[in-house]
Amino acid sequence: MVEKSDDPAFMTDGYVASLLAGEDAFFIRNALARLEETEYVILAGLSDKQKSYLELPEKWKIIEIATISEIREKLSPFVRGRTELRCKASDLLAGLFIAQKRQKILLIDETAPALPEVVQLQKAIIVVENLEDDAYPVIAINYANSIGASVLIVDGLPENENYRIRRWIEGWKEGNDSTQLENLRRAVHQRISGLSLTQFEFATFFTMGLPYSLVLENIIPCSYVHLSIRPDLFVFNSILLPDGEHFQAAIVFSPIFFEDEETVWLCNFFDAHKYYLRPLLAKRATVAEFDFHAQHFPYDLLHICSRGGQVDGYEMKDQFTDKDGRTHIVEFDEVVSFTPAPDEPEMFVVQRKVIPQRLDGYGWQSAELQQQNYSSDLILGMWKCALESRGPRKKKNKIAMSCVIGCTDSIHQGQFHSVASQSSPVVFNNTCWSWSDVGAFFLSCGARGYIGTLWAIKNDAAVVGARTFYDNLFSGTVLNALHLATKAISQTASKDIYVFWGLHFTRLPPGLGREMGRAAVRRELMMSVVMWVRKVESSKNVKLRTSAIRVLRSTLRELATNFEGDDVAQLEIEVKDRIPGVSLPETTREDETDVTNVPSMNGALEHRRITEST
Repeated sequence: MVEKSDDPAFMTDGYVASLLAGEDAFFIRNALARLEETEYVILAGLSDKQKSYLELPEKWKIIEIATISEIREKLSPFVRGRTELRCKASDLLAGLFIAQKRQKILLIDETAPALPEVVQLQKAIIVVENLEDDAYPVIAINYANSIGASVLIVDGLPENENYRIRRWIEGWKEGNDSTQLENLRRAVHQRISGLSLTQFEFATFFTMGLPYSLVLENIIPCSYVHLSIRPDLFVFNSILLPDGEHFQAAIVFSPIFFEDEETVWLCNFFDAHKYYLRPLLAKRATVAEFDFHAQHFPYDLLHICSRGGQVDGYEMKDQFTDKDGRTHIVEFDEVVSFTPAPDEPEMFVVQRKVIPQRLDGYGWQSAELQQQNYSSDLILGMWKCALESRGPRKKKNKIAMSCVIGCTDSIHQGQFHSVASQSSPVVFNNTCWSWSDVGAFFLSCGARGYIGTLWAIKNDAAVVGARTFYDNLFSGTVLNALHLATKAISQTASKDIYVFWGLHFTRLPPGLGREMGRAAVRRELMMSVVMWVRKVESSKNVKLRTSAIRVLRSTLRELATNFEGDDVAQLEIEVKDRIPGVSLPETTREDETDVTNVPSMNGALEHRRITEST
């Protein structure tokens, strides 16, 4: 970790730290802002460099804990009168579960006796993968006790097993190899054999990516929390906003690739339930429209009906030199998408995603590669080389792990930095292979619910699944509605295809009136303009400032086009006075080609002229 800096060079330690820690700090700041009655904030084990990324309100009392030895002294005022429970380090999660339930202080003691058993069954079961040297499973224990659920602690996935899981599903469905399905079954049964789910009302799996519900055939409603995608933020947003932000707004996105799909029916559904609807259909389903609306338009629900899954790309190979002067060879696949650049004639925004295949001849994430014990600096050098490489390229069909969202003009690779104007929506991505890569971006940016597919869904099943889901959405929870949708397609080739990253109580209420929804969206967009003005004025990084101006311009255009009024006109005048360069060209939304992105770990966005060598 390096200290925060204003404008670090691309893919240096400072760049990676600013990208990752900066995003974490942003979400922490937003989460803390929602806790209006909070009095104390505990900073445990943070270095000065890590704390340089935090911006904490002055009104709160800060308790800093630098070492384990300080814990008891500094937290003792909060646990007075509690007795102790001791456990071995290997029993930490089980000990925490029991200590919380019995209101005890938990102490690690390698001479402690075996923990007492907790045999009382509850209405829910929380299955937690135990990860070594990782605090995230503690969130699962806290959550289980907060809802009064039973807990089953299982072995964590071996390193890089998540990568193999996706390969197993691909081999099973694309290669018709039943042994790959057996690999999945074995991985699940090794963890929960002997557990009878029928005694519970629902199950939630805190996992690194093992699709338990597929093997268990969704015998009860099943949901997931991803242990590597900000599970703390995910649970926090879900608890704080069980019914959403109440924008009463929805987006339906579809390029209309299929003769029979759910989108027209769904638009009528939201209209009947008094939601303010933004339909992005047919020629309006462009990369630019999707990118702006998914990230910066306020909504409670986004429904995607499109082509997804694997796309064509290129094979590439390049070499780089490490800090010791040794040369290494990286082989990788590349997926590229193009879309017209905003307000820049003949220019296109080019977005690249690189997927490593081999490093020095060793398969990416293979056991052989792990045995090389390459340093993090070397791996960072590999990524820098791949992301900056410009060829040569060899065409390749259907690149594995290249999950995208098809648009009318190109593909969107799901690389977001915020969703729904920095709120916490529910996303139903009813496209193929949508449960992992694209879903990870939505989840990491704050979505409180995400529905995706484990493989390529058949169109007739997608229609039935979607209609069943929405027919039951407003009468119960998202989980129960999806469980009914899953059962509705249980006799098709898409049986058990859906996965719900979310918590059991997540809901979406029916709208109270389209005009109320429109007013809520309008109000949020105007507040967003104010926020982006502050971001532009405070940013010292030229690239980030330029990206922020693009977002600001697009948001102003959205207000001027669809939410006109004297206050909107006045806001535009004030913004132009404060920030030169945000004036809007005279275009209608149908001709709109604006795109608003910021650099991502998958490759910086570039504005280029498209040539044969590009």
